[in-house]
Amino acid sequence: MRASLQVSTQVGPGQAVLRLAGDCDEDTEQSLGESLTKVLAQAPPVLEIDLSGLNFGDSSLLHALLRALRAQESRQGRLVLRGPLSSRVRQLFRQSGTMGVFEDCLEEGGNDGSRRSGTTRSAGGSDVGEVAES
Repeated sequence: MRASLQVSTQVGPGQAVLRLAGDCDEDTEQSLGESLTKVLAQAPPVLEIDLSGLNFGDSSLLHALLRALRAQESRQGRLVLRGPLSSRVRQLFRQSGTMGVFEDCLEEGGNDGSRRSGTTRSAGGSDVGEVAES
């Protein structure tokens, strides 16, 4: 039996953070969907989804991340996917062909306060540069 998914949210001026830990699958899809809906309703200019605590994800995770990406792009916001990714989540991205979709959003720096390693994506998929930790 897989560990359950823990979802925590933090909404502040200009940014919302959704932290995921544990396993994301069809049994936890509703919980993640509800949390994502609440965060997206705030229309944050930057939505960061921290995947560093996620051990496992399936198509439920992909669906939620694609939904977040579309929502942010539709309002010219940015989506940041924070890593490092577990080997199982990285494998999911590769096998599903979504690594390329998320590569502009993915920042593998972890939560150590170091500069993020990736770029963020704005509407239309254009890069808007690196974002430093605050």
